[in-house]
Amino acid sequence: MADPLVSILISVYNAGPYLRSSLESILCQSYSNLEIIIIDDGSTDGCLDTVADVRDSRIKILKQSNSGKSVALNKALEIAQGQFYAIQDADDLSYPDRIESLVKALTAHPQVAGVFSGYDLIINKQHVAPRFRDKSTEECGEDIAQMRMPSHDPTAMFRMSMVRDFRYDPELRIGQGWDYILRVGEKFPLMVIGQCLYSYRINLISNTRSDAKRRAEKVQAVLKRAYARRHRQYPPCINKEGSESEQLYGVVAHFMESVLDLRKAKNYRLALKTAMQSIRLHPLRLSYYKPLMYRLLPLWLIKRYRLFTSSQNSKKRYRGRKRSIVTQSSG
Repeated sequence: MADPLVSILISVYNAGPYLRSSLESILCQSYSNLEIIIIDDGSTDGCLDTVADVRDSRIKILKQSNSGKSVALNKALEIAQGQFYAIQDADDLSYPDRIESLVKALTAHPQVAGVFSGYDLIINKQHVAPRFRDKSTEECGEDIAQMRMPSHDPTAMFRMSMVRDFRYDPELRIGQGWDYILRVGEKFPLMVIGQCLYSYRINLISNTRSDAKRRAEKVQAVLKRAYARRHRQYPPCINKEGSESEQLYGVVAHFMESVLDLRKAKNYRLALKTAMQSIRLHPLRLSYYKPLMYRLLPLWLIKRYRLFTSSQNSKKRYRGRKRSIVTQSSG
């Protein structure tokens, strides 16, 4: 039986010098039955010129005026012919066996609509903090119930027969992948395989990190949609402003989870190295020392600490809802 065709969607907007290496990481995959659809979303930096000399019959290039990533991906989905499809962000990298591993997982689990993998970060040209914990369909279902992504959204591969009618919300310029995954996960099972197969580039000057308030508003938009679909009241205690520190803390959380994955794999040396790499990012910010705490403390104590903080957050959400009800009643 021939290998199923996989469509790779690459939305490009001012990807600068990164597009070529990103594309090459797909062209060099161990799995070859691919169609690669590049959608240029009105780039103005000439990044497409960096791949103009690449000759491969599997590549299709579409162009549109700047309309956002959602519109670009939807345009690609309209012409995609693959049995499965995956996204490759234009500044990220895929490990050589990424597509092959995800195809094997989807083929082995026909009830699953999407399979994610683990991933590391590219910071200052270095690959750091690999995460590779696997998750069952039940664990992913719990993530979806809690409004969380099972893993980073571009690591996923989807089964086209199940998600053919799903599209990315064109109103969302940020968070469209999160919104898409929540909608798919509310209807179909998802899973995560325990391999690090993707490298996510941290660009400290990207739009999603330079405008924290704007990003916080978009996060609210995704959550409000999810709460409305589930016929639940949107909790008023969710932070409406956002801050640079909160955006940066997402990086710290990644390092913390990486340290835990490495410890569970008994790779203690790399776990310590990962914790120290976190500190070197911001030596004067205490939050960046948390991965070191995750390396040094006993696992049972970390588990209790996480349960405690989760309980405290739940109490804060409850108090926020209670204050909202009192305010509405008094009004």
